[in-house]
Amino acid sequence: MKQINYLTALAVTLMIGMLSSCAPKDDGPEEATLSLSSTSLTLTNAGGEAQAITVTTNQAKWNAISNADWLKTSVSGNNLQIIAMPNKDGNDRTAQVLVVAGATSEKIEVIQTAADIVLEVSPEAIVIKNTGETKLISVKSNAGAWTLDVDEAAQAWIKQTVFKDMIQLEIAANDGEAREAKLYAKSGTLQKEITVQQAGKGQKFMLPLFNNKPSKYELISYEVARGSYLVSFSAANPGLPSFGIPPVGESYNFATASAIFPTVFYLKDFATELVKVIEYVASGLNTKQLAEEGYVDFLKENGFANAKFDEAKNRISGSNPDNRFSVVVGDSKDKVAIVHFNAPGPKQPKAYKTFDKFPYDNTSYFGDPIYTSTKVKELELADGSALMQEENNKKYKDYPDFQLYKLDAKHAPQCNRAYFFDNETLKEGKPVNTTQEILAIWSDLNLGAWEVKKDSYLLTDEFVELLEKEGFIFVKDTSKGDKLYYNKAKKLMIVPRGISFAEVNEGKPAFAISYFQYIESGSATNQNTINKIMARVAEQDRMLGAK
Repeated sequence: MKQINYLTALAVTLMIGMLSSCAPKDDGPEEATLSLSSTSLTLTNAGGEAQAITVTTNQAKWNAISNADWLKTSVSGNNLQIIAMPNKDGNDRTAQVLVVAGATSEKIEVIQTAADIVLEVSPEAIVIKNTGETKLISVKSNAGAWTLDVDEAAQAWIKQTVFKDMIQLEIAANDGEAREAKLYAKSGTLQKEITVQQAGKGQKFMLPLFNNKPSKYELISYEVARGSYLVSFSAANPGLPSFGIPPVGESYNFATASAIFPTVFYLKDFATELVKVIEYVASGLNTKQLAEEGYVDFLKENGFANAKFDEAKNRISGSNPDNRFSVVVGDSKDKVAIVHFNAPGPKQPKAYKTFDKFPYDNTSYFGDPIYTSTKVKELELADGSALMQEENNKKYKDYPDFQLYKLDAKHAPQCNRAYFFDNETLKEGKPVNTTQEILAIWSDLNLGAWEVKKDSYLLTDEFVELLEKEGFIFVKDTSKGDKLYYNKAKKLMIVPRGISFAEVNEGKPAFAISYFQYIESGSATNQNTINKIMARVAEQDRMLGAK
């Protein structure tokens, strides 16, 4: 189409020139003359800079046209400006500019040099399990053509299929030692190296690193020494807890030399930086088959003296008292055995004194229509408490959503209490305004928690034991790593935690319990209830300026 337009423009231009040259004149027709200062140009790939050609002609008008959309022309006086767009291709390109004056014309041959060759390969290193895999590698070059060379020794176990901008590698299973190959993508004078590493076939079973807090160097060194390769690493991420996205600790994924467990995954806890869980996935075996292969005996030989296979539950379990790790093996949905090594949490540095009995605070207010915000204020002020903060309902301004009190010294070490009222439920067109949640705060952090590191807390063993005696059961970790407990007899859900609030205890670490009445039907693990409570805990933190 561009060629037709070019020829059409040429024909029209020549016709105009011929007609003008044939017009009768007093001294007869004058033959058109045309000369150019140059009939060839070489332009750089950068483009953008105008190249000038001087045009000499006896015609009053002349014109010029390019046959390529990347080459532009402009006419001014007896000068012709030629401008090229940048050439990003790895090859030279050519075009022509036709200059027409009357019935005569001249061509200018234009060459624009190629851009520097670019070769991009992704990924440049891949790690393969000993069971073999198929991998895709992207290869892009502005020169168009490229080739791939494979080490001669590796051609026996790497089969390649090359597409336009992709390589498919089929890696065979490896029954021997760990192996490595080099592949070379080439385009022009450029070459990119691709490394392929494949784990070997080592011992039947493997054990992870039993270190509760290994450094990155220690963990990688341990696995590499056993013939493993690091496949991927993810750094710790704080997440967005207020939006329900929990923080995630750093993780490692290795391809191992085990014939049964081709991969191992380590995950650290975000808050404590301790190993949280280690996971192996068996290659094609379910839990029963794994036991038949001798995995229970292997565990017993390596410190898990109480390891056993429970056929009724289809579970393998055991613990190692030397390193406090435990193991649980169960089938996935695909009937493949998944081995979880659960790491112990950080050891509490010393014993802490907790409450003599569980502090239910004023949870007796729950469900009683008497305890509205007005009644609560009356009772707290009469007890010597000071109202520190009150937040009114935006729609019903006479009905507070929230009240925070500083307690009288006689209640020490409890220092503060906050109430949250039900202003969503209406009665006769007005909010019921009854007590819905309570947040109790003690200035003595160690009544229920201890500081693992700055602004990171765990519940004390003593407080957890008190919870169990009182009939509370653990339900779930919240998005911030705190723990949600449920007491069926009391119909009460709580979130106890160590925390620092800007608004209370002078911003120092304190122990807090958020109390919620469980009023929904169904299981205590009802996800809607859990989500609602997690959202409310986050809202309490916002109101009190949690650090």
